[in-house]
Amino acid sequence: MNQKWTRAICTVLTSALVFTGPAVEGTTFSGYINSGLEKVYAKTQKQKDAENKKSQAEQDLKDKKNEINGLKDQQQTTADDIKNKSAKLDEILAAQKKLQTDITSKQAEIEQNQKDLAAAQEKQQEQYDAMKKRIQFMYENSAEDNIWTAIIESNGITDMLNRIEYVSDVYDSDRALMDSYQAAVEQVKEIGTKLDNDMNELTAMQDDYEKQQADVEAAIVALENQKEQYASQIAQAQQQAENYQNIITAQGKIIQEQEAAAAAAARANSSSSSSSYDGGGAGKGGSIAGDYAAGGGKNPGASTGVSGSSVVSYAMQFVGNPYVWAGNSLTNGVDCSGFVHEVYAHFGISTPRYSQAFKSVGQAVSFDNIQPGDVVVYPGHVAIYAGGGVIVEAQSTKAGITANRSVQCHTILAIRRLV
Repeated sequence: MNQKWTRAICTVLTSALVFTGPAVEGTTFSGYINSGLEKVYAKTQKQKDAENKKSQAEQDLKDKKNEINGLKDQQQTTADDIKNKSAKLDEILAAQKKLQTDITSKQAEIEQNQKDLAAAQEKQQEQYDAMKKRIQFMYENSAEDNIWTAIIESNGITDMLNRIEYVSDVYDSDRALMDSYQAAVEQVKEIGTKLDNDMNELTAMQDDYEKQQADVEAAIVALENQKEQYASQIAQAQQQAENYQNIITAQGKIIQEQEAAAAAAARANSSSSSSSYDGGGAGKGGSIAGDYAAGGGKNPGASTGVSGSSVVSYAMQFVGNPYVWAGNSLTNGVDCSGFVHEVYAHFGISTPRYSQAFKSVGQAVSFDNIQPGDVVVYPGHVAIYAGGGVIVEAQSTKAGITANRSVQCHTILAIRRLV
C-alpha cells in the first residue's frame, strides 16, 4: 500500500471518528477508537496513573474504614466492660459499707458482753465470798447456828432434826445461788465466744471485699488505659483515612482535568461534526447483559441514608435543560455522565465522570429488582432509572435532559445501586 492510499485511509478514519465522537458524551478522536461495536477509551498515561493511585487510595480507604470500625467496636466493648466493672465495684463498696455497720454493731455487742461477763463474775465472786462468811459464821462462831450446838442443845430428837435441817437449807440455798451465778457466767462466756466467732467471720469478709475492690479497681484502670489506646489508634486511623480521601479527591481532579482536556481537544477537532447530536446510547433495545438479566437475584440493600426516590426527585428538576458536550452544569448544560455525576454529587456521593466507569461503582442489581435512583449503563451512555419503566437522562443536544425514554431503549450493560 503506497503512501497516498495510506493518507487517504487515515483521512477517512479520522473523519469517521470525529463524526461519531459526540455519541459517547463528548470525548471523540482523543478519547475513543471505534471498531464495529467495540469502543476503547484511549487514556493518557497521566490519567492512567491517576486512576491507579485513586483506585489504590479507595481500597486503602475502605480497609482503613474497616479498621476504624473494628477499633470502635473494640473501644465500645471496652467501655461496656468498664461500665460492668464499675457496677461491680459499686456493689462491693455497698457491701463493704453494710459490713462495716455490721462490724460496728458486733463490736458493740462484744463490748456489752464483756461488761455482762465482768458483772456476772463479780456477782459470782460476791456470792462466793458471802457464802464463805456464812459457812464460817455458822460452823465456827455462832452458837445459834452451830451444828454441834444444834445437836447438844436440842429439846428432843424432833428439835434436833429441825435445827440440822435449817442449817442444811441455808447451805443448799447458798449452793443453789452459787450454781446459778456460775451458770450465768458460763452463759455470758458462751455468748462472748459466739460473738468472737461472728467478728472473725466479719473481718474475714472485710478482707475478701478489700481484695475484690483492689482487683476490680486495677481492672478498671487497665481497661481505661486500653480505651485510651483505642482512642489514639482511631485518631491515627482517621487521619490516615483523611489522607487517603485527599488522595482520592486530588487524583479524581486530575482524572476530570484529563477528561475535560480530551473533551476540549475533541471539540476543537470536531468542527465538521453535527451540531444537533442525537446520541444517548447505542445497541439494540431490550437486550440486557447476562450478569444483570432478570432472575439474577441481585438486590442489594441500602448502603447510605439517601433514598433512590430523593435522587430521582432532584434529577427531575432539571428536565428540559440543555445537553452540553462535556458540560458540568445541571442548569446551563451537561452531558450524560456529567448529569449522573452532578446529581449524585448533590447527595455527597462520589462517582466517575466517564459513562463506562459507572459499571464498577456501587452494587450490581438484576433487572427485575431495578428501583428508582439506580444507575443504568448503556454502550456510550449512562442514565438514572426514574421508575415506571423510564429513565431520566442527559439524552442529546437535540433532546436535552429528558425523562421519557424506556429503560430498555438500548442494550443495558449494567445496573448499579449507589444508595
